[in-house]
Amino acid sequence: MVHKRKMKSPIMIGFIAVIVFSLFGFGILNVSANPIQQSFTDVHNDFWAKDEVTQLVDLGVINGYPDKQFRPALEVSRGQAANLLTNALQLTYSSYQPIFKDVSAKSSHLKGAMATYEAGIFLGKEDGTFGVGDSLTREQMATVIVRAFDLQDTGEEIHFTDEARISDSHKEGVKILAQHGITTGKEDGTFDPKTPVNRATYVVFLHRAMIQNGMIEKLPATVFVEANTYGDYTPIRFEQQFAEVPLTTTAKTYLRSNYAMQFAGEKTINHPHAKDIVYTYRVSGLSPATVTLTKRELPNGDYFLFTELRNPQRMPITVDVIQTETGLTKGVLHEFSKYPIKKNVDDTFGFDLTTYPTGIFEKTDQDGHKSQRMIGKSYQSVELYQKYPTGAESHTRELLQESEAFSGAKLGDTQLSVYRLQSRGFDVVDQWLLSSEEPLFADRKQMDAWMLESAVNYKKRNKWYTAHGPYNKMAVTIEPMPKSGRGYGRNLLLVKEDRVMALYSETGERYYENLVYNAFANLDIFRGNATYWETEVTSTYLKSLYGITAPFVDTRFNEQIALYLYNGGKAFGHTDYSVGLKNYADLLVSQKVKGNILKVDNSSYYISDYFPSAQKVKTHTSMNHALGGMNILLLAYQEFKDPVYLNTAYSIQSAIEKDKKKWIRSDGDIWYKVSPEYEFIGRDYVHLTLEDLIHSYENWSAIDPAALPVFEEMIRSKAGYLNKNKLGYTTKIKQGLERIGMSELLPAGAEHTDAL
Repeated sequence: MVHKRKMKSPIMIGFIAVIVFSLFGFGILNVSANPIQQSFTDVHNDFWAKDEVTQLVDLGVINGYPDKQFRPALEVSRGQAANLLTNALQLTYSSYQPIFKDVSAKSSHLKGAMATYEAGIFLGKEDGTFGVGDSLTREQMATVIVRAFDLQDTGEEIHFTDEARISDSHKEGVKILAQHGITTGKEDGTFDPKTPVNRATYVVFLHRAMIQNGMIEKLPATVFVEANTYGDYTPIRFEQQFAEVPLTTTAKTYLRSNYAMQFAGEKTINHPHAKDIVYTYRVSGLSPATVTLTKRELPNGDYFLFTELRNPQRMPITVDVIQTETGLTKGVLHEFSKYPIKKNVDDTFGFDLTTYPTGIFEKTDQDGHKSQRMIGKSYQSVELYQKYPTGAESHTRELLQESEAFSGAKLGDTQLSVYRLQSRGFDVVDQWLLSSEEPLFADRKQMDAWMLESAVNYKKRNKWYTAHGPYNKMAVTIEPMPKSGRGYGRNLLLVKEDRVMALYSETGERYYENLVYNAFANLDIFRGNATYWETEVTSTYLKSLYGITAPFVDTRFNEQIALYLYNGGKAFGHTDYSVGLKNYADLLVSQKVKGNILKVDNSSYYISDYFPSAQKVKTHTSMNHALGGMNILLLAYQEFKDPVYLNTAYSIQSAIEKDKKKWIRSDGDIWYKVSPEYEFIGRDYVHLTLEDLIHSYENWSAIDPAALPVFEEMIRSKAGYLNKNKLGYTTKIKQGLERIGMSELLPAGAEHTDAL
């Protein structure tokens, strides 16, 4: 179908445009060669069309993409070309008419298609479509520009060496465009009529036509202040799809991919001291693939952003989280890598592939206010499951790769941040960041201290955070364990961020405060609807000893979590600080009736270390578990005044006292455990049990000093063993011995932040 030309005079339109541009100051932008800020990372001082792109962008004729790129090499479609001409000529249209099969009332090309059709610029195609998605060829471009600007034949003879390839319907347009100097063809004398026009070329031709028609003035050459870049920032030249995520009002956030992304839902999950807002997107054409962004809002106004790309198919997918912020004068990335990690392999955990976060990005706004963002790396992994005849399961992950995710650029007062998640297929990719409008650390000294500690203790500091909790290297004695040995899981002792709590108590730093709040949320997620915590990973050590598999209750884990929530909740003023304590103390009391004890006599017994969920079996009791459980019971008695807690604590104390000589080894150390067959066996932890003995001494001092002698004797014996072998001490041991007036027992050797 060929449509009649309904030409509205482009000269009149151009005349109006000149007036409008003059009234509003258009056309006199960038009037000097003074350096200006880049608007796009791929339009720079070496870019051949920088002047034309800059001026038409300033005039609002054409825009870039949300990721601050112009993408000059992308082909221009007929629909896009119509929109740009409509902007340049400020065309209007009467109303929607069902003229073209491929242009609906909701089409993004509606205005351009209708306006250029009514102006007689684009006439449509023979098949009744506008061809909005078809590439605009060079010969088509020549014709529409000639029509749009009403360029006339000057009579000059124009020849191109490939003019035989120019369609008859476009020969006149190509000739006239060349007569007016808007095109000179290619260097080899050809016009190349069938090649699609890219964005840069189209802008240059449009710019020349607007200047020749008097619509705009030719401006001095553009000179840019070069953009600052961070990380391995590289513009993406190819077409990308964008989906805006309504994350904050202070920054624009987008998902970027070469696949379209469809919004699949939003939900809010409330935790006791945080709120998760979860945004889910499906990767179009790859229906099983999803991108999930979880914004965890904290009470102080900061937030974590956990992004997960889940790709259960072979197709590789890359998704970038793009954020743009304005009003910034400076951006600095403080990197953890300035503190190199000395990696080692040990018999318990093997080789840990993980390191530490990328770093802290510090922003300064126009008022001089500083804010900081901690940026994590990306983690590509495969989920592993092992099912047992009981119906129980064990869950681990094989970590395939830890990689840098962050890159960015600063364009004037605009900061572009890119966080990459790259999937190879059949995997899960995680990336996280923590954003604050305030400094996370008060000064560089505090920041550097944490970075150094993270490097030295890289195996015991969380860095692979997810919306479901942190993942860490698991002991080699877990299943399922991949052949690579890179088995990772959610370790409850590390979910609770014990070291971070201690640092927050010492320094009050905002970063530690945020990690503590995040730990509260993760513990809530891990526990689910239960009142206690069960492991999700099977220990082959326990499986071979007793046949137990995940899930099971580890008393040490639950004791440490109860204390963490109790002390942390008190420090933060939470009204529910004692709930975890009571729940776990009740669980300990109930074990006598359930038979999960090792009886010494009628009034004395130990509570087993582990309570299997799927198996009925009695396990051993280790000294550190026994002390930890007893300490919880004593704390619960002090908090709630219920004698049942004290009575159970007395039963454990009595058992230790009656077996004191059996527990203390000939070298002064403590045996690790007493087996269900009542054998005292195993080499004890280096420092951990001494920390527990000191806590037991403190707790009994406040309740019944008559119970103290057995603990004092064991403290002296254990400390003496450490001193004789120069095994050092932990900060907790040093501070604990000072509190109970036994500083003279401090062992020789180095001080450690974490118990060995």
